[in-house]
Amino acid sequence: MDFKLLIIKRIMLFVLLIPHLYQPLIGAENSPEWLYRVRPGDTLIHFGNRHLINPDDWRVLQKLNHIKNPYRMPIGSKMRVPLHLLKQVPAQAEVIFASGGAFIINGDKSRQAITVGQKLNVGTELQTIAKSKLNIRFADGSIVTMQPNSTLKLDTLSMYSGGGMVDTKLRLQQGGVEIEANPTHTPGNSMQIFTPTAVAAVRGTSFRVSAESQTVRQETLTGQVALAAAGQEVAIDKGYGSLSEGGSAPLPPVQLLAAPDVSKLIVQFESLPVEFTLPAQKDAAAWVGSVYQDAQLNILAAENMSQSGQLTFVDLPDGQYTLKVRAKDSLGLEGFDAVHAFSLNAKPYAPAIVYPAAAEAIREPKPTLRWGNINQASSYQLELANDAEFKQIVMAQQVVNTQFTLESALQPGQYFWRLASLNQSEKGPYSAINHFVYKPKPPAPDISQLVARVIENRVFINTLNPPSGFFYEATLDNEQNQQKNVWQAVGLNGRFDFLLREYGKQTLRLRLVDAEGVAGPEAVTEFDGLPPR
Repeated sequence: MDFKLLIIKRIMLFVLLIPHLYQPLIGAENSPEWLYRVRPGDTLIHFGNRHLINPDDWRVLQKLNHIKNPYRMPIGSKMRVPLHLLKQVPAQAEVIFASGGAFIINGDKSRQAITVGQKLNVGTELQTIAKSKLNIRFADGSIVTMQPNSTLKLDTLSMYSGGGMVDTKLRLQQGGVEIEANPTHTPGNSMQIFTPTAVAAVRGTSFRVSAESQTVRQETLTGQVALAAAGQEVAIDKGYGSLSEGGSAPLPPVQLLAAPDVSKLIVQFESLPVEFTLPAQKDAAAWVGSVYQDAQLNILAAENMSQSGQLTFVDLPDGQYTLKVRAKDSLGLEGFDAVHAFSLNAKPYAPAIVYPAAAEAIREPKPTLRWGNINQASSYQLELANDAEFKQIVMAQQVVNTQFTLESALQPGQYFWRLASLNQSEKGPYSAINHFVYKPKPPAPDISQLVARVIENRVFINTLNPPSGFFYEATLDNEQNQQKNVWQAVGLNGRFDFLLREYGKQTLRLRLVDAEGVAGPEAVTEFDGLPPR
């Protein structure tokens, strides 16, 4: 009798335990899993002791994975392990690079500056400002790069089974991030980027996510990313991107634009602004350019965007730089990056030329050249040449002031000149080449054969005709009555006449005038204007 009661009790206990034995298995079908690759020496009992919250749950894994012998498992085979069975500990992230301005936002909204090497815990909210960059390394080696003007919160930092698998969830509130996820390609590692309206999930890839107003954009550079919004999900393969607007379902994947051709961009600049003209690219609506002070693209110096393909950077100090540029399509999706190294040596800046202005015609044989002042300059190097290549140097002079009067008279013709600022031993780049034309003033007219005749009250002048390209300007003064400019005329040749208004001694002044209206020095002759008899 006692024996029968014992048997009945055991049967009842077994029936009561059945739901508990199968509950983890049922839950495991709908929960995230870790795909564990079996290693030499593994047994289910050993795995349970090392990785599971309840070591006896190795039986659940045996049923779930249809393992006949818990002591012998094929090496290299994959075993499904529901996450809720695994041991879990909080993970940390670490700041590995920071520049420009990166902060932790405290609970009271105050900001705390970030330092390299600083450990970050779950719940930390991070912020970057303009021209800044922040690199964060997570427990699985994933690196997230926060772009300028971005806000990111670390929602979940979990490490399962002693680091065998890592689960990371980040909340991008605004701005953009670039991600190198799961570089060791450890099976089971998970990273998700939540935005206000969409979520990007990845298991080992390089991709970008940006959140702007109600638009979320995602671009996959390697691997595959799942973008989900409005209850729908699209898989985005390498070289494609998608977006979700206003919380709507993501668009079908769109192929990303190729990296721009930077092979013919300028590599050395000697003046500001720094300008790059990018070649036309099919389907490109704009180009985004970032200038870094290092080849590793860590220290951001300047950013700009252009819809014409002309990227301009106006304020950079001298140095070595790397340009990172990508094209953007009409949806705002950004393509692959191209990088281009260049150098800038613009300081001390070249002065601005004041006189003569570009292409100006001057008349002085010894002109005074003038230019603007440069604060960093202690002196200036001035060069004047007959050719734009400065192979035929007319004059080279170091000048302390901002002007210089030529010591030797110029010959008629075209001249080219340029300036460079000097600061002790440092010489800046030359200014843009300027040119001017020296055209001498007309000479004094030859009046050696001039004859003036007065008939009645009219004066007849007979002299040499002006040289080709010139004409006479004549002015008459009446000395007797001390009257000036009693008669004046221009455009005259060697013969002309005029009415004599006053009798007595007359002074005739003649000047040659060229086609541009420039007059030369005067030649003066006198004659008597006698009244008729």
